[in-house]
Amino acid sequence: MMIALQASAQSVALVLSGGGAKGLSHVGVLRALEENNIPIDYVVGNSMGAIIGGLYASGYSPKEIEAFVKSRDFKEWVTGRLNEQDFSNDLEDANASWINVPFSIESRIVSRLPSSIISSFLMDYAVMEVFAGPSAVASYDFDSLFVPFRCVASDIDSSQLVVLREGQLGTAIRASATFPLLIRPVKIDGKLLFDGGMYNNFPVDIAESEFAPDLIIGSKAVGNYDAPRQNDILSQLQNMLMRKADYTVPGENGILIESKMGPAGVLDFSRIDTYIDSGYNAALRQIPALETKLQRRMSTDSLAAERMKFRSKIAKLNIGQVNVFGVNKKQAGYIKNKFNFKNRYSRLDTLKAAYMSLLADDKISYIFPELVYNPQQGNFDLNLDVSLAKPFLAEVGGNVSSAATNQAFLGLYYRNLSSIGSRFGVNAYFGRFYSSVQGLARFDLPGAMPFFLETKATLSRKDYFRNATYFFEDPTPAFLINDETFLQLEVGHLIGKNRKVNIGFAAGRRGFEYYQTNVFGRNDTSDVNQFDFLRPQIRFEYNSLNRKYFSSAGMNWKIQVSIYDGTQKNIPGTEANKSFIEDRRQTFFRLKLHYDNYFAHAGNWHFGLLTEAMITNQPLLSNYTATVLSAPVFEPVSEMKAMFLDNYRAFSYLAGGLKFIYSPARNIDIRMEGYVFQPYQRILDQGPYEQPKFGSKFSDQFYTFSSRVVIHTPLGPLSASLNYFDKSDNHFSAVVSFGYLIFNRSAFE
Repeated sequence: MMIALQASAQSVALVLSGGGAKGLSHVGVLRALEENNIPIDYVVGNSMGAIIGGLYASGYSPKEIEAFVKSRDFKEWVTGRLNEQDFSNDLEDANASWINVPFSIESRIVSRLPSSIISSFLMDYAVMEVFAGPSAVASYDFDSLFVPFRCVASDIDSSQLVVLREGQLGTAIRASATFPLLIRPVKIDGKLLFDGGMYNNFPVDIAESEFAPDLIIGSKAVGNYDAPRQNDILSQLQNMLMRKADYTVPGENGILIESKMGPAGVLDFSRIDTYIDSGYNAALRQIPALETKLQRRMSTDSLAAERMKFRSKIAKLNIGQVNVFGVNKKQAGYIKNKFNFKNRYSRLDTLKAAYMSLLADDKISYIFPELVYNPQQGNFDLNLDVSLAKPFLAEVGGNVSSAATNQAFLGLYYRNLSSIGSRFGVNAYFGRFYSSVQGLARFDLPGAMPFFLETKATLSRKDYFRNATYFFEDPTPAFLINDETFLQLEVGHLIGKNRKVNIGFAAGRRGFEYYQTNVFGRNDTSDVNQFDFLRPQIRFEYNSLNRKYFSSAGMNWKIQVSIYDGTQKNIPGTEANKSFIEDRRQTFFRLKLHYDNYFAHAGNWHFGLLTEAMITNQPLLSNYTATVLSAPVFEPVSEMKAMFLDNYRAFSYLAGGLKFIYSPARNIDIRMEGYVFQPYQRILDQGPYEQPKFGSKFSDQFYTFSSRVVIHTPLGPLSASLNYFDKSDNHFSAVVSFGYLIFNRSAFE
């Protein structure tokens, strides 16, 4: 016990109830008690009460605890709201999946429901980081913390309340805060533990039996749930899972502080100041009653001195070695090599990026970390309890749209982890405009220079004719089909977090089928243009965008150099009045620079900048339609990916624009975007069947404006957009869509 008591002095225990977000009222209670010199000799808590009580028992002052719970980091780990960039370290190509279903094949196909709704990765890491030092100072005995501490959890196997009084303080608190179905449970001494509120949300009796205090102060943040309602499954589950608690403090020497905050959800952290102020004011109202029952006081200065004395003993979180449990020897070796601990990390404050990168590995399902102090070495061992992902993964997604871009996406993959990691799979897109099949194999080799080998075989088609309604008087050709068939091999190296360099080689055929005018009959055949190519490529990329679609934070930049060498063949159709086949060799390069940065944030506003440059010596083809189809394209607005807009195609160009995003709620964005496209030399149409020519340098500019409302749902984005495209046949586009308009990567991107 760090605060010494005289034999005749009154001892005081503080009991903190659970209550989710409302439990932050305990911070205000602590502040009021300390300001009025009320001593706290013992702390007992459950759930959020365990978190707040554990921080206080670890030597944090009420002011420090308040700053902590108001931080962005705290909100993220208690709500489990992870940014996508935390799991994009391998920078894989995004796909159109809505849901991922891992499963295994045993005697039959087995798929299990997830054990939690909220991701606990950040919470697991945070409780380790915050409580590892105090646990070590106390030699893993909760009686030896700055303030002796207890928290409670529920063992559903034996239907008993478990009192946690020793071991890893962070793990004990994490178990106590495991609200059923919301947060993944943890194991302590082989027992799977949940929120103590399942059996006792207000553990006054535990304070009495563990510490026998002279005075108990109970802080009540919530009451029992209302009676279950017939049409409300959540209310039914809450009443089934959580036993009604007795929120009284028995005996003459008991004081109940009851905070009144009105209705609020378990995860409603939008009113932290209100919760804290409510607890503070509720405690102030009970100070006169406390003063009549308690003669003893603790001065602010002596309390601060004791706190500083305890905190000064906390060792820096330097890491000695990494131990991996839950997997076999080869798998543990892979994890250690991918973690690459000895070569890069010795302090916990430099560890998080590597830890999140490890979690990003699709062959790993879950990691529970603990830091154990090694007194001989004077540092901490990092213990990782690893659960592997199910070997099979099915993905389902696509895009549902008021335009003609509806498509379905299916993916099936097999993952294996040994001394190297591997993944094999196939995906397919089915749609009126876009269809594709892709097979892939990937091998991850971790280490001081982690790299991967990946091969993909892709077949795809874009059919612009089926994507919209055209009329014969439209000047732009309507029948346009773009086919690609290619095999590619890539070798990539991951450079820290979110950075990658890869060298790739592809071989295949790109084919166009088209009519150069809209006047064609049933018996006519289209022109065909084929390019059989070899393509080496090198790409540097950084990606920290917070979403794979409609981002509002982070940055993405890439520098890509590609060289194409092959045979260009043009086969005229019946309308061309030509019978000979053109066949010639082509070699050209493409240098692409892309920069997308959400560079500023002010309140609910986010501001982004997108710039792009393309430089190439690609030659003109035999006619305008084939030339424009083969040209690089600028597509900053998602709907442009499914439209043939020849004004936004050029061999070399500069482009860019600004994005303004207002977010009235976390999952709602109102986006306004404007872009300008500047071709170096516009491709000019000289008429059907005639070779085009280049226009004057920097002679034309084309503008694009887009406004959009986006609702980010758990499955994918629901958006309604109004777009303007400069100097096109159809200036305006109004589209309502759900999902992702994402395609397999082209060999010419």
